[in-house]
Amino acid sequence: MSKKISRNINLTEGSIVEGLIKFAIPLLLTNFLQQLYNTADLMIVGRFAGKNPMAAVGATGPVSNLLIGLFLGLTTGASVVISLYYGSNDREALKKSVGVSYFLGLASGLFITIFGYLTTPFFLRIMDTPPEILNDATIYMRVFFMGTVPILIYNMGASILRATGDSKRPFNFLCVSAIVNIVLDLILVGWLQMSVLGAGIATLASQVVSAILVTYSLLKTDGSYKLRKEEIKLHKHEAKRIFEVGIPTGVQTALLSFTNVIFQAKINYFGSDAIAGVAAEGRIDGFLFMSLQAIALAATTFSGQNFGAQKFDRLREGIKVSLLIVFGISAVLSVIAFTLAEPLIAIFNPDPDVVAYGADFLKIISLGIWFFGLSETISGFVRGSGHAMGPMIISLLTICILRLVVVYFAMPIFNSIRVISIIYPVSYFANFLLMAIYYKFGKWRKNIDM
Repeated sequence: MSKKISRNINLTEGSIVEGLIKFAIPLLLTNFLQQLYNTADLMIVGRFAGKNPMAAVGATGPVSNLLIGLFLGLTTGASVVISLYYGSNDREALKKSVGVSYFLGLASGLFITIFGYLTTPFFLRIMDTPPEILNDATIYMRVFFMGTVPILIYNMGASILRATGDSKRPFNFLCVSAIVNIVLDLILVGWLQMSVLGAGIATLASQVVSAILVTYSLLKTDGSYKLRKEEIKLHKHEAKRIFEVGIPTGVQTALLSFTNVIFQAKINYFGSDAIAGVAAEGRIDGFLFMSLQAIALAATTFSGQNFGAQKFDRLREGIKVSLLIVFGISAVLSVIAFTLAEPLIAIFNPDPDVVAYGADFLKIISLGIWFFGLSETISGFVRGSGHAMGPMIISLLTICILRLVVVYFAMPIFNSIRVISIIYPVSYFANFLLMAIYYKFGKWRKNIDM
């Protein structure tokens, strides 16, 4: 009994600040380790294999994120639905939701593996990937797609645990897989000189480890969220509820990734130095933004559990507390990103041209950290209530359409990579503004205002 209490945090009772922080800290550490996956590959490849293989690894990110992002939205949908059932203590629906979540993870992962492997050369060509890195990029991306089933299984299993208030075990499992990833990177890339192939194999192996650990945990737990083999099938009602939240969230993620694919093609135009520098910047801002994303994930679970328990006064107070926490974190992160841009980029590759591109990109993007964190937190609360369409439409307007329109018209005029970096903080501000309006006046408030 004591183990169950220590693992699962009930966000419908007790101190809101304490509950959110206790729940968010393992999420933050989990995000850190997930970011470490890609960063370890890029850093070790950059140090041991050179800037062209490093650019090859960096150039694959937007495409792989585009294909996986759509289906990762289903894990958010599963988390919201399971937290609602968990908060309302509906054990039968909870049991079916856990089973169908795993079914969806397996099916979508298999689809992405086949589709991604076959279309890798096509995507890299339409992005104008430089010839000198095309072969390495193809190898790395195809190995990456071999791991999409374990990626989705881990994320689905972790979302189930988080929805029921357990953010510690997903972190513990990822600790083990991160160690596997880094050790294999050093052996395969650093010692055996396998370059991008070694980095891809290391990542694949670590993803398999994390998927096995989370699945074993859910099969052996005594909690109401136990994974039962006979329930791993398509339960139509529960799948429909997951789709209602997951598909808009997945589309939102895919739209963001789609704009990054377009931007990557524009960045490729400036050559390998720019590709490597911006790839390094992307890993760094991933670390900077992960704490804000942890609060947003905590907000989603907090919202789901309290909506399920119909504790709307507590929900309103939780929104205020979360925004104050995010505001404070953003202040620190923006200063770190701006003042330490050059030495942070140089960790990946000390080439002056690579550092110049990456540091300039990072300094400009750091200006939008505030608005990113605030809008993500508001979106988390709205999604947690089961309403994901509003955040999706707002992201379509600001993160996708606004960015593409500005870059389309501005790039031919200025012919500068700064056009791409500047649009990030601008779009974050626009997203925050519209999310704040939707939060105040949107239909999602019909229950909270009762």
